[in-house]
Amino acid sequence: MNKILIMGPQGAGKGTQAEILAEKLKIPAISSGSLLREEIATGSDLGCEVTKFTEAGTLVPDELMVAIIKKRLAQPDAVNGWILDGFPRILSQVELFLNFVQPTNVILLKLNDENSVERLSGRLQCKECHQGFQEKFVPSKTHPFCDVCGGELVRRSDDTPEIIRQRLQIYHKETEPVAKKFEDMGILSRIDGSGTIEEVAELVAGVFVTN
Repeated sequence: MNKILIMGPQGAGKGTQAEILAEKLKIPAISSGSLLREEIATGSDLGCEVTKFTEAGTLVPDELMVAIIKKRLAQPDAVNGWILDGFPRILSQVELFLNFVQPTNVILLKLNDENSVERLSGRLQCKECHQGFQEKFVPSKTHPFCDVCGGELVRRSDDTPEIIRQRLQIYHKETEPVAKKFEDMGILSRIDGSGTIEEVAELVAGVFVTN
């Protein structure tokens, strides 16, 4: 049973690689960010709790995030394994996470800061269906509109080089120690994330072929 975490700096393509690997392994790819949005949309008790924090502009507490993830991993489609993207991000979250589940593999996509800035500053998203594109690497064929639904493509307000570099500093300070923790546990695989989507996907898949 594959219980996989996928990590890496902003722009490394974690979500994309999680989806590709999920298709190969026939298990769900789960994004922590999407989980929050879905929980809010359902109007569940957990979703109402999340809304209180998001409307106040504060971070969702770790315990609440863990409760939402735990609920999702208990769903029928995840009984044979899963891939989780976006959690845990800091060491305190790791301890909470390991209290209820032990991952079998952690994939760390490596990308230098300059590549991260280049990728994120060219990122676009559809206003309607939220499909993502990248001006240079994954352009829309119908730019400035979405290939999926025809909606307008927009750039996130925080995808500027200055803000991206600030977020990368936080990643280096808070998330790299998480990778070290999993490396000490013997379950971390470092993958060069600077290639094309297909090249990186082949490297990621190789972890599971050799295992």
